[in-house]
Amino acid sequence: MPLPNRPHEKNRMPTKADILGTMQHWITIMQLKPGEKISDTEIAEYFNVSRTPVREVLKMLEQQKLIYTYPGRATIVADLALDDIESYYLPMQTLQCLAVRLAVNNAASADIAELEMLNAQFGEAMDSSDAESILIADRNFHDKILEIAGNEYIDEFCSALWVRIARLDYMFFRVNTMGTSYNDHRRMIESFRIKDPFGAELAMKNNWNYSMLAVKAAVGQNGIV
Repeated sequence: MPLPNRPHEKNRMPTKADILGTMQHWITIMQLKPGEKISDTEIAEYFNVSRTPVREVLKMLEQQKLIYTYPGRATIVADLALDDIESYYLPMQTLQCLAVRLAVNNAASADIAELEMLNAQFGEAMDSSDAESILIADRNFHDKILEIAGNEYIDEFCSALWVRIARLDYMFFRVNTMGTSYNDHRRMIESFRIKDPFGAELAMKNNWNYSMLAVKAAVGQNGIV
């Protein structure tokens, strides 16, 4: 099981959340590929922890359907869910549209300035054509909107969907860029400035709809598998 060469920082004991987030990231960026076996011993050694928290993290990853465990045999990374794309993107679209409507009413000028900065970083990531950077920058922009919206339930449900969508988005970003997303972000920001929840929601809806259709098209053309 290939893990990054850089050892985990040893100046503090990693939490289960640290381990979970790192493993989700490894699965997303194909450090751990679909069908690959996972060794709880190797992971425990990497993080310099016992196998107990690692096993608890593996149970969480299985609940998120990122891995599958076959008792007495092996734990493996799940395949990409290429036949069920709409079941992730459509609920995410609905939740994000609700979040952006709430955020428009809550946003202060400092929040709008931060969204501008985050979208600029997204544009720079697209110019670099680095899939991991694009994915992180896009997530940062949307996470800021969730933060401004301030609804913990929307945040929770979006987080659950992100772990599935991120794998598909990463595969897409490896061979494509998403210039329309940058423009959608700009339209949202302009809607924030004039306190227009309808315009912000429309831009968000277009953003997720295009992402879903682009990924579906790429899958249909065998462009990301």
